[in-house]
Amino acid sequence: MHAADIQCHLKKAGITQSEIARRLGISATTVTYVVAGKSTSRRVATAISEATGLSLDALWPGRYPTTTPDAAP
Repeated sequence: MHAADIQCHLKKAGITQSEIARRLGISATTVTYVVAGKSTSRRVATAISEATGLSLDALWPGRYPTTTPDAAP
């Protein structure tokens, strides 16, 4: 998904990138870089995912693979 689309989903959810940053105790620049795909942070991405109600894979396809424990034999 493009950064503008993610920003639109955040706006629809009534939250800004700055608010995500405040909640996580990080800089707004860090959130901006994650939204733009210039940097990765599962913590930031998860906060955005929870705020928008969209999965990590919907927001950033393939960037944050789901890790599942190996099935027991």
